[in-house]
Amino acid sequence: MCTQWTKNRTVLQRTKQDGFTLVEMMAVVGIMAIAAMLMAPNFVAMKQRYQLKQALIELQTNLNLTRMVAMSRNTTVTMTLAVVTGRVTATFTPQGTTSANCLATNSLCVLPTFIMHRDVTGLVTGPTAITFSSLGLLVGGGAVNQVITLSNVRGDRMDIQITPAGKSRWCSTSPCPAT
Repeated sequence: MCTQWTKNRTVLQRTKQDGFTLVEMMAVVGIMAIAAMLMAPNFVAMKQRYQLKQALIELQTNLNLTRMVAMSRNTTVTMTLAVVTGRVTATFTPQGTTSANCLATNSLCVLPTFIMHRDVTGLVTGPTAITFSSLGLLVGGGAVNQVITLSNVRGDRMDIQITPAGKSRWCSTSPCPAT
């Protein structure tokens, strides 16, 4: 309310004020709540797929490091994948050392043990051990690519292909498309 003076008397006038009413604000909050409820499942699915992709990229990086360590140390190095207490775990051991020894004593590992996010639940297919020779070549598996497939809690699958030459690549689909 605004007071205005006119010749010895006071007149009260109502002035227009800008703003939102409580009803308008509640309508907007309601619409935002409904939108959030609709988006939440998609966000969770996107997060789980992201965790799988990150685990796959890090596993491929560790595979490349394992290959380089084998070549630089002029020895055979093995990466072993296993599901330990519900989580996929990768250990990296030199020739003559087992994965269990590596888990018990980290100093026996070539690289630190890699434990994947809890959303990455399984090693679907593929070898559980990848061995690189001192030349960086894949030991075993013949002349075909070896494929490791990981999955998450939603059942999404992604692959890593390892060539007989020891090179690897990851694919966001399973199976990897031919190159």
